[in-house]
Amino acid sequence: MLALTALSSVGSHAEESGPQLSVSAASPAPSSAFERIYRVDGNPATTAYQSLKAAPGTRLPASSLKNGDKVTLRIFHFNDFHHHHMEVHQKKGETRKFAQMVRMVGDARRAAAPREGVLFFSAGDDHIGTVLDELMGSDEQSFVMSPAYRAYSAAGLDVATLGNHEFDKGSRLLAKMIASDATFPVLSANVQDSKVLTAALVHPAIIGVSKGVRVGVIGITTPEETKTGFAEDPALKFAGVIATLKNLAPALARQVDLIVVLSHTGFNGVDAAGARHVIPEGDIEIAQYLSGLGRPAMVIGGHTHSVLNEQSLSAANVVIGVPIFQAGSWGSHLGEIELDVSKAAGKVSVLTRSAKLHKLKERDIRVPASDPAHANYEQDADVDLAFQQTVMAPMMERLQVRLSEPLGTTGSSAEIGTPGTVADRYVGESAIANFMNDAIVASSASFPGGRVDFAAFNASGISAGVPLDAALTFSDWFAVMPYADVIRIVEMSGRQIKDMLQSNAQRLVRPGEQVKLAGFVSRGLLHFSGGIRYTVSLGGDATQAQALNITLAGQPVDAVLERKYRVVFSDYISNGNEGWKGAPVLAGLPSSIVGFDIKSLGAKDTGLIYRNEIAAYIKAKGVVGTATGASKDGRLSVAP
Repeated sequence: MLALTALSSVGSHAEESGPQLSVSAASPAPSSAFERIYRVDGNPATTAYQSLKAAPGTRLPASSLKNGDKVTLRIFHFNDFHHHHMEVHQKKGETRKFAQMVRMVGDARRAAAPREGVLFFSAGDDHIGTVLDELMGSDEQSFVMSPAYRAYSAAGLDVATLGNHEFDKGSRLLAKMIASDATFPVLSANVQDSKVLTAALVHPAIIGVSKGVRVGVIGITTPEETKTGFAEDPALKFAGVIATLKNLAPALARQVDLIVVLSHTGFNGVDAAGARHVIPEGDIEIAQYLSGLGRPAMVIGGHTHSVLNEQSLSAANVVIGVPIFQAGSWGSHLGEIELDVSKAAGKVSVLTRSAKLHKLKERDIRVPASDPAHANYEQDADVDLAFQQTVMAPMMERLQVRLSEPLGTTGSSAEIGTPGTVADRYVGESAIANFMNDAIVASSASFPGGRVDFAAFNASGISAGVPLDAALTFSDWFAVMPYADVIRIVEMSGRQIKDMLQSNAQRLVRPGEQVKLAGFVSRGLLHFSGGIRYTVSLGGDATQAQALNITLAGQPVDAVLERKYRVVFSDYISNGNEGWKGAPVLAGLPSSIVGFDIKSLGAKDTGLIYRNEIAAYIKAKGVVGTATGASKDGRLSVAP
């Protein structure tokens, strides 16, 4: 158990001088566990606030806890669902992950004691990753719904923060998703200079009151890997994490009993898999800052897909008395935190009684009830069936036509299957990546400005291979490329491509590295179309790796250093993410390794979706296999 700092209760500081955050009463979301909710608005990305000020018709929430009072709060939390709310498998059946969560939270709310509040939070990246993305559309005209936000509204989610992938399809579409489907408050305190995400849609923070406990919730979005540069919102950017918190948290802390930061910045301690993510300002730094506020505080995080506090609260995840929580990804777990909030001698204290993760079950209808392992798989009793039938099932019905669209067939080479693709994508040449990049070059005659010379795609954007010797559907190809990457074209000289390839050589996962190849390795390793050929000499370590024997369209690179080429990147990479902006790459590499700056070169946005262009190519060719270029051809060789 962890006792968070005990503090004297304080009243309103609205009369103080200096900038003040506006606080306005709002209606809690349907089925929310907050009896009252207050929107906290301002611009903490750029302004340091001294206190809170009640908007007309609103009174700041005063403490209602009396000496001797004791309240239990249970906070259920998840992060990085990436639209894996429901997963369909031809042989295993339908896994209903979010309906499992709804069942657990619903049971807890129905069984709650009179002085017990049961809250339900999302720490971001709720969208982008499965075929449910197709219901979002690619713009306002093709928008149908936000499956995630519609499901959360029906389930009684209390609050969500914006993750980086919420911005993948542009801020205008995100605004549409919030306005259409989010009945709960959506937060991001460090979003800056957006002309689309207005104060009516996105708030820096809220104060929610549950059983008399005032919970201040702040949302933070990672500035490191979030898409910007949208034509409809050109000034959009994200302020520094700690600078934003310094502008907001002290004023908020004076008016609440507990501070919760919903942090989509990433956990940079050691997680259950032994992974440490190098993040300039992550959950550790947030917890360090919160520890000095003089209020009980905690961090509920996302972004790095970390599994924390699986069985109980680990001392390694508590920083100067501030605990940090995260619950995996893709609906792998539902986190639960149990708090005792009490008041004695005029002071409020918060005791973290327990923390754990509930592992969600996968469905496999092939396992009979007589099998001892049957109980380990999802059963109807694990699911809120009414929620599944009335909320989730209609979404899938609307998707069926798109999901089942036939694209062609596949070959038999193990290189293009999922095990082969996962084994190859971060360490060297990849058959699937070769096919993808060559398909883009071959299809580029219709691109703005005409044909391109080369194409590149990041290894972290390839999540699977294809089924072998099988019919291939749009759903199958979506599993390969689950992210909503837009095609952008960058003009580069031969010299710049040479420098880029040198940077790329340092990003390979090297033999003997303690890296899980099945995971997300965010080094920005790029694969290229066949017009770029080169060798990577690994050297003694990543700092010594070299790109050698480079040829561009058959010419030695040193003979074409000043020639200009048109190169396709995803908007994710052209925005400088994963170390492509002239800064340290990190992600397990020495800090001395600074990535080539693709972002500074500028990019022309085509508006075309990478995945959909390749799907159209497959449909035209009829097969993904050796005959259509889905093979390794030696364009990249790796030597000691």
